[in-house]
Amino acid sequence: MPYAILPAEPVSDAIQRIALEQLDRALATIEDDAVPRPEAVYAMRKRCKKVRAVLRLVRGPLEEAGLYRPANAELRDIAAAFSGLRDADVTLAVYDREMAALALTARRGFDGRRFGPIRAGMTRLRLAMLAADGEDLAGRLDEAHWLLLKFRLGIADWSFRAEGFEALEPGLRNTYGRALAAAEEVGRSGTVFALHEWRKRIKYHRNHLRILRKLAPQTLDMRIVALWRLSDLLGLDHDLAVVRARIGSDPAFARVRTRRRFAAMLGRRRAAVQAEAMAAAEETGFPSEDETIGHLAGLWNIGMNRYVTAGPAPASPVRAAAGRPASG
Repeated sequence: MPYAILPAEPVSDAIQRIALEQLDRALATIEDDAVPRPEAVYAMRKRCKKVRAVLRLVRGPLEEAGLYRPANAELRDIAAAFSGLRDADVTLAVYDREMAALALTARRGFDGRRFGPIRAGMTRLRLAMLAADGEDLAGRLDEAHWLLLKFRLGIADWSFRAEGFEALEPGLRNTYGRALAAAEEVGRSGTVFALHEWRKRIKYHRNHLRILRKLAPQTLDMRIVALWRLSDLLGLDHDLAVVRARIGSDPAFARVRTRRRFAAMLGRRRAAVQAEAMAAAEETGFPSEDETIGHLAGLWNIGMNRYVTAGPAPASPVRAAAGRPASG
């Protein structure tokens, strides 16, 4: 089933279905011994973020029931326990990607071998992290598996006094409003933290549009793609900033001159990426909160009315999914 509310599907059923499906995919990946443990970590973290987006979408009714904050904190903590390994993998990926790009675009005479000690240091860092985790990584994933199973059981208690767009509007407003506020902060400060916060808020807003897209795919798909491009650019900027800070401050990676040259290269690359991101944001456009929510409410009403009058609502798969299904 899609990561989306289906036409004429009750909101409460859809939200529970989507959350259950994402959690079951995370659990299935952890259970699959053929999946390397670092890859299982990545997949599990990705699914947790998608469920947290679901939580944010219905934070209005969940907050009324006192369920939003504890549920959001549980998923955040499960994923955060593995953030170090992700950072080590990203560091290597950024280095390899940037060196490959420079080899293609730099003037003749560029010799990436001078930065070899930096990559060697990154590799040592990742290997040391894996060695420290070692057998413990499998044990930590087993613990995450148990915590996700426990979280899954609690989905049956999610209560919704409101239905339809009324259940979604508070979450949509909160998330989009925070995206607008984060954009303003980027304009004021332009710090690494501000840019990273903006990216997170854009990703949550994008996921909310993905959950709504079945009601108006022709209208929403172009904006989803534009937001995806913007969030990817901001993600690249953040990765570059993290690597630049880590390399520049740690003498274990290379000599000072080599680290300074590498940091300067990443700084120039960040400037180019940020310029591209700002152009993408300008092209995407960010209307006011009221205008955006009003537009989504209109799409909801048109989409739901179109499909409700076309035939009966599909049978809800939520109850069938409540028992632990096979992965898919």
